[in-house]
Amino acid sequence: MQALGAPPPDMPAGDYQQPYAYERRPAGSGAGFRPDRSKLLDYKLKGLGLVGVALVSGFIWFLIRNNPAQPQAHTSGPTGPAGVYVFQPYSGAPVTDTDCAAHSTDKLRVFLESHPCVSLRRSLFTTMLTGGQKVITSVAVVRMPTQTDATQLQALSDRDATGHIKDLVEEGTVVPGGPTSLQNAGYHSTLRGTRLVIVMTEYVDGNLDTAGNLDRHDKALKAVSADAAKQGVGLGN
Repeated sequence: MQALGAPPPDMPAGDYQQPYAYERRPAGSGAGFRPDRSKLLDYKLKGLGLVGVALVSGFIWFLIRNNPAQPQAHTSGPTGPAGVYVFQPYSGAPVTDTDCAAHSTDKLRVFLESHPCVSLRRSLFTTMLTGGQKVITSVAVVRMPTQTDATQLQALSDRDATGHIKDLVEEGTVVPGGPTSLQNAGYHSTLRGTRLVIVMTEYVDGNLDTAGNLDRHDKALKAVSADAAKQGVGLGN
């Protein structure tokens, strides 16, 4: 009896070939299935993914190191021009009138009678000089019908001995131990379209509010008035 796998008895031993041992394939695998090649491709794809992640991470780190986030500027609401002095309101809200002639004197009164204003807004403020002296500032805003009227009123107000717009202290606001009007020193005027802004500043301390002292410190008090006008103090809307 011939043994399993043995050559037939009538065939020379040198001509016999062992039957081909077929490869065992996993169930469901199709023709050409090559498990070793599939694993190699999978490893390559995973490797490329890791390289990509490393490159992206390195690029982000480079941007952070070389382009740090800039601090954002904090914005605020609209404000007036920066000034030297800080002005605090004195004695309540501003006073508004429509009869400017009734609150003026001499030639200014005559002019305003023939050229009526639109409105008069008056306010009082206090601030401190660099030497520590407290001063009080009057701001009068005269609104005229035209800019020409405002210019003519300014020319008249800037001259000596032509009268003035009365400040609130002159018309009854009390400054304890201080002046009874603010018309002796620290004058400044400026035009803003049809509005003439007239500013006067004097000392709150009546002992400093003397003719000789006001003459010596005239520039300091004028500087306060000019700064108030620059900041638009007392203009309102």
